[in-house]
Amino acid sequence: MLPTIEQIITMPVVQSGRPEIAAGKRHVRRTVRWVHVSELADIAQMLQGGELILTTGIALADTEGELREYVTALATAGASGLIIELGRRFTTPPTSLIRACTRQQLPLIVLHRPVEFVRLTEAVHTQILHEQMTALQLSERAHASFTALSVEGASVTDIVREAAHMVGAPVVFEDLMRRVQAYEPAGQPVDILLQRWEVRSRAAQSRARTAVCGPEEWAVTSVEANGDVFGRLIMLPAHRATPEETMILERAATALTLNRVLERDRTAIEIHAQRSILTDLIEGRYRSESEIHSRAASVGISLGSRQLVAVVVDGLAHPGDGATGDRLQAVARALEATGIVGLLNMLSNGTVGILIPLDTAGQAPATVTRLATQLRRLSPQKPPVIGMAEPITGLDAVRGAFSEALHITAAARAHPEDKLYFQLPDIRLRGLIYTFADDPRLQAFVERTLSPLLEFDARHRTDLTTVLRVYLEYRANKTEAARAARLSRQSFYERLATIERILEADLGSGEVCTSLHAALMGWESREHPDR
Repeated sequence: MLPTIEQIITMPVVQSGRPEIAAGKRHVRRTVRWVHVSELADIAQMLQGGELILTTGIALADTEGELREYVTALATAGASGLIIELGRRFTTPPTSLIRACTRQQLPLIVLHRPVEFVRLTEAVHTQILHEQMTALQLSERAHASFTALSVEGASVTDIVREAAHMVGAPVVFEDLMRRVQAYEPAGQPVDILLQRWEVRSRAAQSRARTAVCGPEEWAVTSVEANGDVFGRLIMLPAHRATPEETMILERAATALTLNRVLERDRTAIEIHAQRSILTDLIEGRYRSESEIHSRAASVGISLGSRQLVAVVVDGLAHPGDGATGDRLQAVARALEATGIVGLLNMLSNGTVGILIPLDTAGQAPATVTRLATQLRRLSPQKPPVIGMAEPITGLDAVRGAFSEALHITAAARAHPEDKLYFQLPDIRLRGLIYTFADDPRLQAFVERTLSPLLEFDARHRTDLTTVLRVYLEYRANKTEAARAARLSRQSFYERLATIERILEADLGSGEVCTSLHAALMGWESREHPDR
């Protein structure tokens, strides 16, 4: 970090000149980029900003107007401050010079004894170069550390933990809906760190990619991939973040971006390497249906002229859980125990996909019920969530069937009912929106639609969001809606009018209400405990 004028004044070489702050005392914490010795009255045109000017004043004018112009030019050029040595030109600092520096908020330091300017500049420049070298070394260390984490396939939590370790302060990674995805408290109690997180996060807004913002002066940087922002990395230091700390935060954000990109690549590589029958079916990597039929027959499974049922199993707890082989073996044993034949493989997010061939579509419910019952015996404490797509007949429909089953399984996590398995009619619109809760496009839609109302509630400690939710649920009957909200009809109508004003929306419009209802469902999906 660059030295401040205040720090430079404390240096022994400066103290030998008996320094006195004659003006701008409140601004001596400005940083100094360079020290420049000059006796020119028009030096300002050669400055780039951040310089501390040293002068004996021998070339300065006598008149108040000219001194004012000199100081104004320095301030306009971005000079950090002015040091003038008394004796050669002035025995006391001119009053007009002090007034001009005070007016321009430019620190003026007077040296009452001679100082070797060459020693002063050498001392300051040595410190500046040392700080720059330290910053460069820190940058290289951060680069090496986060690059190593990316190469090793470190998790988001690992990256956040390393960032917090390097800056010595809590670091939090959140998605676009202000949901905390990972955090490292750095010694701070977690309940205090994450207290009223969404409200505090919304108060820390900035249009810049990286900024220190909000009432708590958080250091915030956007995390994006392929031009799309998918979260924010936030540092909560006890002091205002330094440039070096924000640099580390940005390096960590880059590592999070690589984590996201490389995770997708690893998944694609694994699918390609396995070259299993089911993977090739889902990806459509086969030359003809007869090729797939022959490959399936070679492992004892007949796919020809059969009804094919795509099933996805999620959340299967098993000894050694976390390894792909363990989960696949657990499902394989369940298939064997129930006498069900099928192709299986790992799908996205650790789910297991199973393709079950049956003679008739009517056999699907009983078959999947047997499988689900057996899987629950393997995981009685935390039953897996199972989604089943509608039976299909053609191999070209396998990809779509597994897409449907994955959506059903993801949405079923939010379902209040504990069922052995779920199908598309079970999940409805709320479940479908839940499926895409982690999609930045849905998060952006929710923020765009509801953020004015959420921010109004946060600022004024109101609960208009609940009023809107009740209105949308009882829209056909405002009297019932007011009763459900425990408000008088007049108070309820007044709140609706306020909501319309805040959102600039007509609650009498069916399309507007549909959009708002979908956005509310998306906002509420972030609170589900399984997410």
